[in-house]
Amino acid sequence: MAQLTPKQPRGGKQKATLQQPSDLEVLHPERVVKLSVDTVTVREYGNVEWLRLLPQAEPLVANFTAMLSAGVLPSYEDVLAVIAHHADGLLPLVVQSVDRDMAWVETINSNDLEALLMHWWGVNGHFFVNRAKNRASVQYQEAMARNQSAGEKSTPPSSPTATGQAKSADTPPGS
Repeated sequence: MAQLTPKQPRGGKQKATLQQPSDLEVLHPERVVKLSVDTVTVREYGNVEWLRLLPQAEPLVANFTAMLSAGVLPSYEDVLAVIAHHADGLLPLVVQSVDRDMAWVETINSNDLEALLMHWWGVNGHFFVNRAKNRASVQYQEAMARNQSAGEKSTPPSSPTATGQAKSADTPPGS
C-alpha cells in the first residue's frame, strides 16, 4: 500500500501537508491493520472476485435491501449483527480479503476480530450496499409496473352513436 508522508519543507521545519489520495488508493483501497499478534492488509475485492462472492454474501445483501426499501441506511452495527447471525457464511468473505484462512481468524481475539471487521467493511462494504441499492431499485420499479398495470382500467366504451335511421310517425293520408 502506498503511504502518504508529509513533505518536509526546506529550512528544516517539518510541516504536515494535506495530500489527496493517489488514483491507486482510490481505485484499489487497502488498509493495513495492526492486530495484537499480527499485521494484515485488508484488500478490496476485484470485480470478478466480488461477483463470485455474491451467492455467499446473499444474507448481507438481502438484509440491506430490506433496510433500504424501508428507508433505513445500514450502519456498521447492522453489518455486525448480520455477520454474527450468518458467521459461517460471511466470515469467509472477510478472510478472503486478508488472504488468510478460517483457522487463522479463529485464533485472533475479539478485539482483533472487531478491528478486522471494521476495516473490512470500510474497504469492501460499498460492494454490498451498492448491490442492495440496485436490488431495491429494481424491486421498486417492478412493483410500480405491477401496480400500474393492475390499476389501469380500459377506457369505457363510447356512447352509442345516433347514426341509425330515425323513424317518424306515419304520415296521415291526405296530408
